[in-house]
Amino acid sequence: MADSHTFAQKPSSLLVLVALGIVARVHRDWIAVDLSQAAETDGVSPQRLSRLVTRAITLFDTALVLLTRRGRPPADQAAQQLQTELSLCQALLEVAGEILGRLPLRRRLVGALVVGAWLRLKETPGMTQQRFCQALSVRPRTLRSWLSHPPRQNERQGPILRPPPPPPTPRKRGPRRPRFGFDLLLPDTQIAADTTGLSAFGISLKLVAAQDVGGRDQDLLDSVIIDDHESADLVASVLTDALTGAQGAQVIVDQGTPYMAQRTIDALEEIGVEHAPQPEGDPQAKGTIERAFETVKTLAGPLLRITDGIAQSLPLLRDTALAQAAARLVVISILRAYQFGARAATRAIEARGAVDPDELARRAADHRDQARATEISARLLLGHVHDIYDLPGAAKTFVDSLRRYPLEVLHRAERAFRTQVHRDDIRDRKSYFAALVRRFHDDYRQELRRIERETEQHRHLQAQRSEIDQREAARRASPTAFLCEALEAIAVMWQPDKGCLLFGGVGLGTGLLSRAIRILDASLGYRAAVDVARGVFDAFCLDWRDRLGPDGLLAVEQHLSATLSQLQPRSEVAPCEHVNASAILGNDRPKQRPPPSVALRN
Repeated sequence: MADSHTFAQKPSSLLVLVALGIVARVHRDWIAVDLSQAAETDGVSPQRLSRLVTRAITLFDTALVLLTRRGRPPADQAAQQLQTELSLCQALLEVAGEILGRLPLRRRLVGALVVGAWLRLKETPGMTQQRFCQALSVRPRTLRSWLSHPPRQNERQGPILRPPPPPPTPRKRGPRRPRFGFDLLLPDTQIAADTTGLSAFGISLKLVAAQDVGGRDQDLLDSVIIDDHESADLVASVLTDALTGAQGAQVIVDQGTPYMAQRTIDALEEIGVEHAPQPEGDPQAKGTIERAFETVKTLAGPLLRITDGIAQSLPLLRDTALAQAAARLVVISILRAYQFGARAATRAIEARGAVDPDELARRAADHRDQARATEISARLLLGHVHDIYDLPGAAKTFVDSLRRYPLEVLHRAERAFRTQVHRDDIRDRKSYFAALVRRFHDDYRQELRRIERETEQHRHLQAQRSEIDQREAARRASPTAFLCEALEAIAVMWQPDKGCLLFGGVGLGTGLLSRAIRILDASLGYRAAVDVARGVFDAFCLDWRDRLGPDGLLAVEQHLSATLSQLQPRSEVAPCEHVNASAILGNDRPKQRPPPSVALRN
């Protein structure tokens, strides 16, 4: 039953007197009896009745407002919203705790974040270490270990996996010419010779080898000598061994000193083969032996590096004879194993199977002409110079004495000689032309060395730029290691005798510190960046406490605090003000009507 339908109790006489007193306070003429006499009749003092009336008026007004209010009583919206937010936060924390409980915590970033958050929240009333660890699903002993022990070296900086450099953009080029195809060359027609470097048992070695370009399907390298130096005698020995029974063949070499020496030329003339040195800076002329060297070094490299490691551990094994024997054993074994694969022989059979023998011989002759094209051009140019300028002496002697010089040098000398040939004071024009050739050859060699130096410098700069890019990528991938590096750079400036940092700590370390903090802020946000920075500094203090002491740690912390104070939460950044100005400027003046036409005027 509702309260309004219950039977009311009989009021007491004191309550009636108080009610009469309240009525008398508002309208005295509404009461017919004397209030003092009525109070004395019931044994109540008039003074006491007056005090009771004064105290009851406020209570009656409050009760009357509640009884006369219509509708439901308004609830406390702020308290209800706060309770809702607390419930949501509790539910989300439970979900986050379940997720963190199933994920491994990485010491390098998450550990620093947890330590920094605990250092920030431990002074909060009601926050205990047990409650903090339970909310984050972190074991209390793990947090205590992070707070009491410095991180290990591999945990603090870790094996930073530098991202591989981007793949080079493939350069656009046309289809390659089939210069060394098996359908173009016959065995025992062209022999390529060159030298490459090896290392065994810590000794630098030279691999001098010769290859039958057309018969490389049968032997990758026909003759091999491994020694600790390179000389014309070794080159002549290799070529003699490879060219036995191949009279009339052509030898393709570069213009290195051992391959252009008179000892090598005499050995080739004795065998009866053609010496065909290729132009400088043209590695494609003997590309097959270059590719063979790459194959051999790729296969033999791991085994030879093992010997280098053994010699580094046992210096007594750093012997030249032992290194030569080991390298020769490895190279010969690699060559035999490669030959048993027979892939080159299969390709040669497929390429030559449908070619007529006469056509194959013609193609081989054309290829030999291409190899000697430079020498033929030099001979023709020198013969032309000897004839048109009527130089003294036999033409063959003149051509043979200068045909080994680069073709470009001969052209420069001819252009310079052309402007001086009319002079009468030149007593021996043949010697004068030879002097011009030698002078321009020296300039040519200097120019080649300059180009080589510039190429090497460019390669060095590219390597430095690549290393810098990799270091920056590693720092962005591991901001905690970067921050620890910056703190250490500041810490090494501590001067214990003076009790201060060198130059006030301003230097490379402060620059690295600012960059590390900016990277943390950009990747994690303001609050997480501050917590991670504090966690990293706590680990830094554990590691450097003995070397810096309290004063040194305080000096480093001041730099860290000053850098963190420069950060600003994202929510506090003032937004850009809205510009109300129109892009089109208006005309505030009244519009002027154009004057009437002259034809319309009176």
